[in-house]
Amino acid sequence: MRRVLLTVHKFFPEHKAGTEVLTLKVAQELQRRGYEILVVTANPPDTDARHAIGDESSDYVYQEVPVHMIGESLRLKDYTFEHEFKHPAIASHFKEVVERFKPDLLHVFHAQNLSASIIDVAVEQNLPVVFSATDFWFVCPIVQLKKPDGSVCRGPSLAAGNCLSCYTPHLIPPKSEFMEQLKKKYPALTQPLNAVPSPIKQIAEDVLLSAYVATKLPDAVGSTMRRPQILREAANKTRAIMVPTQLMRDIFVENGVRAELIRHVPFGIDSSPLIPFQNKVASDVMRFGFIGTLFEHKGPDLLIKAFQSLPVDSKAELKIYGDLQQFPEYGKQLTELLEKNARNREKIHFLGTFPNAELGNVLQNMDVLVVPSRWYENTPLVIQSALATKTPLIVTNLGGMAELIRHEFNGLVFDLNSESSLAEQMSRVLKNPEILENMKDNIVPERTIPQMVDDIEAVYNETAFALKK
Repeated sequence: MRRVLLTVHKFFPEHKAGTEVLTLKVAQELQRRGYEILVVTANPPDTDARHAIGDESSDYVYQEVPVHMIGESLRLKDYTFEHEFKHPAIASHFKEVVERFKPDLLHVFHAQNLSASIIDVAVEQNLPVVFSATDFWFVCPIVQLKKPDGSVCRGPSLAAGNCLSCYTPHLIPPKSEFMEQLKKKYPALTQPLNAVPSPIKQIAEDVLLSAYVATKLPDAVGSTMRRPQILREAANKTRAIMVPTQLMRDIFVENGVRAELIRHVPFGIDSSPLIPFQNKVASDVMRFGFIGTLFEHKGPDLLIKAFQSLPVDSKAELKIYGDLQQFPEYGKQLTELLEKNARNREKIHFLGTFPNAELGNVLQNMDVLVVPSRWYENTPLVIQSALATKTPLIVTNLGGMAELIRHEFNGLVFDLNSESSLAEQMSRVLKNPEILENMKDNIVPERTIPQMVDDIEAVYNETAFALKK
């Protein structure tokens, strides 16, 4: 029996986004084919991931898939800025996992939170490594290849100069968080500040933060500048890199990844539970929808603003599925949009999250799914799920989204960050609903998980197992 070790940055049951779903489905399919599987993951919180708590590691089983989880106390052990991509403590721990599980292959779905040290360990142990790229973490430390001004990026410039203004500031905690941690570590230092007038207290806190920044900034800058080369070298140590889109291949090659390593392996989905929901539930209004993480890079605020700009007599509604509390500050911004602009407010509904088993029913009650992401989005599985239910889409004309959705064929595209362009496409659907029927007719069956795993196995056999025959 062949043993495959899968790694992913986060995993069920705490984390349920696209990469986690893909890793789980591939793991289960490999198990059905006779492989012994172990998933290694981390479990950082979605926000404020700077606190070392809990055990260094734990083991559990999720839907019959064995999981080894690296805890925050190990991930943050003796933490430096460089640990984001090169982590000695995790390397040592991962070596023990490899020696205990004795895998024939390491398949990396994501290395964030674990660092590229897992690849170094595998290579040192003569363990073949393949990599399925689900986002741009190996190129971009904030993953999204998105600049602070909202424009997109193609990767680090010379000496990572552009990353120094984009990523490095995020390494320094905000003053409120800094003072909170300082009070916990050095109460005798910070307690006297409570007795001084507020203006003096603010000045003292600013001085303390400035002193902290002065000591930490050189390491932050050095780490940022070293990152591209270390991760490029790690990627080039793999036997193969599987990418779902031409865009991802191009960006990897532009950033120094060897082209001969790259294989085109589009994602698959478990479409069987979705196919029965291809006939829409009748409605006298046009139902636009959003399904996903409620955060800035996903663009739900852009969608709300575009919907608010539609005529007030439009027979339309907007259904938003996602957790407003996952990123509470941004969730508050979304609800405030409705308070600041009452236009079409009663037609906008925040509907929370739902079990994955309900996805087909949710899409059956939706006429158009909108994916207004502000970053390249590799291949959002929600797009493939919508297509499996013959739900046309409106997506940003960018990245993997534009590769899946052909304008006026199986959906519509709009300009990046353009509220007016999105509103224009939504208006087209409202004025000419018959175009949705034409798009539905053009939607073909979606690629399945077994088809994807057929290709993955071919890569295994070509690059890793061939030497063992």
